[in-house]
Amino acid sequence: MEKKDLLLIIIAFLGWTWGIIQFLINRHSQRKDKLIDRKFEAYSRYMKKADEIMNNVRNNPNQIYGIPSDFVKTALTGDTEQLNAALIQLNEKLLDTVKKSTEPLLIIKQELNSLLIICSSELLTRIEEMNLLITDFNNEVQRTLSLISPNDSENMVRHLKTLAHNERWLRFVNLNQEIIVLMRKELGNN
Repeated sequence: MEKKDLLLIIIAFLGWTWGIIQFLINRHSQRKDKLIDRKFEAYSRYMKKADEIMNNVRNNPNQIYGIPSDFVKTALTGDTEQLNAALIQLNEKLLDTVKKSTEPLLIIKQELNSLLIICSSELLTRIEEMNLLITDFNNEVQRTLSLISPNDSENMVRHLKTLAHNERWLRFVNLNQEIIVLMRKELGNN
């Protein structure tokens, strides 16, 4: 074998090696880009859903406060038959309102759970904390509604008004901001 042939073999080997290295680098880069694209789609879906839910919640924030006051007006002015009808109507309205008020948080929880597969461990802890806050809030709503009593509707209204004015609600807001910052960080948008 001549030097010329040996040189051609070495050059060919180096060329193939360089081609394989480029292929592996490109493949790694494509995987990373696909993961970022998946994260972007999932995070965008979460953000759109959260924004849509917040817009729906803002449409009628005082809806629940009018329900007991309507009942009290009927209870004070009506007879026993009207009182019973008002109680039935109160229960129906409250159940419907509870469903409407807890449904957005359950949807957010579902969206957050879909992010568990692709998020970083740092974001995972925030998502788990948000899920715990949502569960805690739903439990408190249920406890508050268990306080429903025709004799003490003012107490119930007071409890309902304080649901969104405590440290947990502030943590909801701050935690949501932390989640958004971490999502941006994962997508490379510091």
